[in-house]
Amino acid sequence: MARFFVEEIPQGACWLEGEAGRHGAKVLRLRPGEQVILCDGKGTDCPCTVEENTGQSLLLNPGPPVPNRAEPRARVTVCQCLPKSDKLETVVQKAVELGACSIWPIESQYCVSRWDPKSQEKKLARLQKIAREAAMQSGRGTVPRVLAPAPLVAALKAAAQEGDLLFFYERATASLRKSLQGTGDRVFLFVGPEGGFAPEEAALAESLGAKILSLGPRILRTETAPLAALSAILYEKGEMER
Repeated sequence: MARFFVEEIPQGACWLEGEAGRHGAKVLRLRPGEQVILCDGKGTDCPCTVEENTGQSLLLNPGPPVPNRAEPRARVTVCQCLPKSDKLETVVQKAVELGACSIWPIESQYCVSRWDPKSQEKKLARLQKIAREAAMQSGRGTVPRVLAPAPLVAALKAAAQEGDLLFFYERATASLRKSLQGTGDRVFLFVGPEGGFAPEEAALAESLGAKILSLGPRILRTETAPLAALSAILYEKGEMER
């Protein structure tokens, strides 16, 4: 069923216009009688019936609003050190589908990729659009935010004030599964770039209370590791059940 994010849930018949309206009308070719869902981005869904398709917009008749059921109770922020090429786009898309509450690009010692301040706004806008589209596709009740890049030290200190830190390091031996037993529902998972984390970065993270963890005996790519970790965390917290 097609899904669109709106500013607020309508109280009566309404027109879905703009990019969303054109997508529903021209791309999806929704016909009268078909069902769509409007979501306010705050966890409320509203099933609607298409009454008219003008080719550019849709006239919708809303039903009773209902709570969205796709949002995890566990709020996990994926802190991904800047990878090369377009790998961050893949991480954003898949992390949103899996249930991340936000994605935070991080600048660490071994990052080859560095964002030009002049192009940062444009890159963030593109990543946020990818997050929005992934949230629509996966039935999310919110659109996870893609935060502005931050140095690793600043990110670790800020995250330590808000929740539990899980720091994935190639030299670590501690089990993720065992470590999750004492972890709360606000989690920040840190994954290094292609070259991994420097030993001093891991030491700093540990000094700030982070759990220094392994993802097992296999070597994972930088864009694979956060998705594997996120899936494991949400599974262990019961967030993969219907």
